[in-house]
Amino acid sequence: MEKLEEFVNKSNVPAKLIRAVVSQLGGWEAFKEIAPDIINHGIDGGFRGFIYHTDTVAFFKRNRAAIMDLAEDQCRDIGYEGLFNMFASFNCMKTFGAKEGEIAKALYTGRGDVAEQILTCLAWYAGEEVARSYCDM
Repeated sequence: MEKLEEFVNKSNVPAKLIRAVVSQLGGWEAFKEIAPDIINHGIDGGFRGFIYHTDTVAFFKRNRAAIMDLAEDQCRDIGYEGLFNMFASFNCMKTFGAKEGEIAKALYTGRGDVAEQILTCLAWYAGEEVARSYCDM
């Protein structure tokens, strides 16, 4: 796929989220090159804009609505019993034992002992889903 707009028009991921992820990763040309690496190795492996909590938490906060829209659609499609249950199943959440209540607290208040880690996981989720959508095309 050669053009960002073509990808945006064909993807089920919210357009705002696609553009935000592409921008965070350094633009369309950079994104096209690294999307397969994100899918093969995970975005937590150190990709521009998704390394430091200061970047990932800010990314999540700027894109909260689009990330939550994507997650709600996937939760419904996959058949999870609740959004927080789905989030708790993410490998990055499991690494520090995030519970549904902690996830809810982080999402609703931005507070909690592991809030930065939770919001980072959700930023990573967004980045990986955009990369997956691109690579699946």
